[in-house]
Amino acid sequence: MTAAVAPLAHQVAVRAQKDTRFAKVLDVLLTAPTTPQGTLERIAARTLSDQRRAALVEDFVDGAMRTPEVQALLKLRTPQAVHRLRSRGKLIGSALGNQTWFPAWQFDGGRMRLDLPRILELLARFTSDPLAADRIMRLKHNELGNTSIAEALRKPKTAEIAWRMLTSLGA
Repeated sequence: MTAAVAPLAHQVAVRAQKDTRFAKVLDVLLTAPTTPQGTLERIAARTLSDQRRAALVEDFVDGAMRTPEVQALLKLRTPQAVHRLRSRGKLIGSALGNQTWFPAWQFDGGRMRLDLPRILELLARFTSDPLAADRIMRLKHNELGNTSIAEALRKPKTAEIAWRMLTSLGA
């Protein structure tokens, strides 16, 4: 091993020991066929895409409430009432596994946010994917004082900028 490669190999080994996702990517790369041309790139891209999707789903679930929690919060009699709100476009949610998850930013003080219909209308112009909509609402922005659109809409100081950002989606 050359002197230039040894430090890099050591860094890769150290990171692989600490980061299991990185180790899995390395494993896929090391066991992937290198011919025909492009196979390795497709395998690496698919693995990276799968990891990003898994992280997105994990983040979505971490910031969401299950159907029974929403039912209790909104004082609805049945889980079907929650799902009716979702099917009518009054709430966004996503079925993942055997649970349906609803982003918590849609609620305020034991009820649906008063500005939720407008938020959902603007999000729907850009995406119908609940995970993408949640990401848009919870991603932190420097121009909002390092807060998310969901948080910024609640503050008079940043609400106007947040509304402009939402309105400009897909424009």
